[in-house]
Amino acid sequence: MEWLGEKIKDLIKENNSSIVKLAQKTGVSRQTVNDWIKGQIPKGNHLINLCRIFNVNPDFFFSKDFDSSISVPVHRTRKTAKVTLAMQKDALEMARTYEVLFRNDANSSVLPVVRVHHRTDEVAKKIATELKKRADISQDLPPDYEQTFSLLEQLGIKVIFRYFPEKIKAYAFYTKIHGHRIIFVNNNTNIIDLIFPILHEAVHAIRDEIQINDGFDAEEENFCDKVANNIQFPDGYVHMVYDVINELPAGVQVNKLKTFGKKYGHALFGIVKQIKTIDPDFNLKIGGADSNFKKGFHTIGDILFMGDDPRDYVAKIFALSPLFANIILNQIDSITISKLGEMLGIESVLDVKAVKDELIRMKKADS
Repeated sequence: MEWLGEKIKDLIKENNSSIVKLAQKTGVSRQTVNDWIKGQIPKGNHLINLCRIFNVNPDFFFSKDFDSSISVPVHRTRKTAKVTLAMQKDALEMARTYEVLFRNDANSSVLPVVRVHHRTDEVAKKIATELKKRADISQDLPPDYEQTFSLLEQLGIKVIFRYFPEKIKAYAFYTKIHGHRIIFVNNNTNIIDLIFPILHEAVHAIRDEIQINDGFDAEEENFCDKVANNIQFPDGYVHMVYDVINELPAGVQVNKLKTFGKKYGHALFGIVKQIKTIDPDFNLKIGGADSNFKKGFHTIGDILFMGDDPRDYVAKIFALSPLFANIILNQIDSITISKLGEMLGIESVLDVKAVKDELIRMKKADS
């Protein structure tokens, strides 16, 4: 697959437009558009917007080996990292590992789709409330990582845990493979950092934003952020935390926030960011404290591979990603040991044959 950025210039000329006008329509700088033309692949939201503006499909911008059965992955990169051609290529290569698996699975279930006319704060809160009800998550408290994965199951989203190549600078990314909604999760991600990006990608999934006729933009990204924030940090919880720490000395505030974060499984940065929405003058510095706080939590990979018992690993996969695990289980007889190791990302971590034997045992027990 090769990104053909020069085609943007052709489309601009054909439509009697300009780089400046395109930059305004897509909400980016002129330099960013020039970067796309020179070879930098746009982020998923900008790519979809380009397709909407010029009324073309994503494969128009890629060389002919572009696989339309797999949608262009939507990346929420870590910090200020940019979506590059190398990142997109690695993400698509990872997705292609599962192309046959999902093609062979009947995807006949009706999946929820959320359409809104106005992307307001109130609408975001309403969606967050409904999603938490669906997964039986408390309306007043932050969900932990297990509840977050339970919500994905309720939304029909398959979760695939993998150690990402270095070029994929993301905690997670969303894509579709043969109509299946998929979120790939980076095993190197601390569970404290994982909840918000997964919720963000889940909102993209139910908004069904990888649809050319609908498209989305920076406003859509912000809207998904609002929904995810309201799921993770409901207003009542934010006010409760603020009431406890308000007017305390800074050091005491940090320690109180650590207590809340440890009890409810969230970073200090996230709750401080939400407190600032109700008190813009709140300016607690927690950079170093937040980094040290996170050291007390495992990565999702550590949790999956704690110990070397294949039965324990299989049980965790079924607990956190039952939809994907059951697809693997249904096709286990036709999956080679090497392919299973690749799809589960366990070649160098566990005895893949022992994992397959456990899956076969489970399948026989269920039949």
